[in-house]
Amino acid sequence: MGMEEPEKVTKSAEVKNSRSASCSQEIPCKIHPSYKISPETVEKVREVMNEDVSDTVALLKALSDPIRVRILKALRISDLCVCVLVELLDCEYSKLSYHLKLLKEAGLVDSEQEGNFLIYHLTEFGRQKINCYGISCVNAVAQYGGVKDGN
Repeated sequence: MGMEEPEKVTKSAEVKNSRSASCSQEIPCKIHPSYKISPETVEKVREVMNEDVSDTVALLKALSDPIRVRILKALRISDLCVCVLVELLDCEYSKLSYHLKLLKEAGLVDSEQEGNFLIYHLTEFGRQKINCYGISCVNAVAQYGGVKDGN
């Protein structure tokens, strides 16, 4: 055991010593000179920070409301008419319309007109995101004594 600790310290020191200064004439910055980071790392981080994140923000906004999550859970079971969602969510049409609009803008749901009825369904992207965020797993976990679904 005593030999493992010096190796960790040595590896940590090697990592710190392998970093080169990040600020130079080519990359002006306000990073403190005592913090060493490679110019390549700074450039990669700069690129990521400048990427368009509007799709991610729309997705997270869509998933940030309990009503919208309930809608997604319901649509995972079946395509549904707006009238069913209004009834089961005990929600006004105008309020539901707002929530469905956000879900649609995020690419999670879409709708089709069937006669007099507007039927909503999950998109393939919506199914992927539900599985990714574990929304579909909440009830299964609750059945086995884990987290309880309070929604």
